[in-house]
Amino acid sequence: MFLAALAFNMYIMSNWIKKKIVGNSILVVVVSAIFMLVGCETRTYISPKQYLEQEQVLLNEFYNSIQEDGNTWLDSMTAVSVDTVDHRGESGMMLFHTEVGEGDSVRLFKRVAYRLTKYEILRDDETNEPGLYYIGSNEYSQSPIVYTTFILNDAGSSSASGVALGINEAILNMRFGGKSTVVLPSLIGDNSYITTAYDLHITYLGN
Repeated sequence: MFLAALAFNMYIMSNWIKKKIVGNSILVVVVSAIFMLVGCETRTYISPKQYLEQEQVLLNEFYNSIQEDGNTWLDSMTAVSVDTVDHRGESGMMLFHTEVGEGDSVRLFKRVAYRLTKYEILRDDETNEPGLYYIGSNEYSQSPIVYTTFILNDAGSSSASGVALGINEAILNMRFGGKSTVVLPSLIGDNSYITTAYDLHITYLGN
């Protein structure tokens, strides 16, 4: 009789524990769902248009940033360049010829080889000021980049060749042997909402 009563009490206790665990589990799920909903509601959504606007604001700040000579970056680069190509009102490209080169002009559908050094225009983590930050270079690699030039804004050829629209545009404004610094908004650069800049050098031009 005692054993039967003990067994019955254990059965009741077991069911109570199961219900308690299930109840607590449901509570945890409900609370988690509430936090997730609150988190979703307070998260700020930034559209692609807003990202591009922020990029343009930073680029304008960079162009107008004061350099050691007292001039803006744009004025300083223009002063030390042989010539400039200003397409800021069109594609957004800004090109500074540092050495024009004495070879033929690069034309459409010609085989070209070039070397580059890449930079990104970013804000300093401490000062929040815009600056040019080194990313990488193929200047001393075994082989330059080789591709066939294509029509401006030809996204298909850009994707197939791996050459950004803006780099192709810059190269079509250069000569064999020429060197330049080019600034490319992300829409004609690497599509990362980060403006890039390149030092370019044309090392080969097909006939």
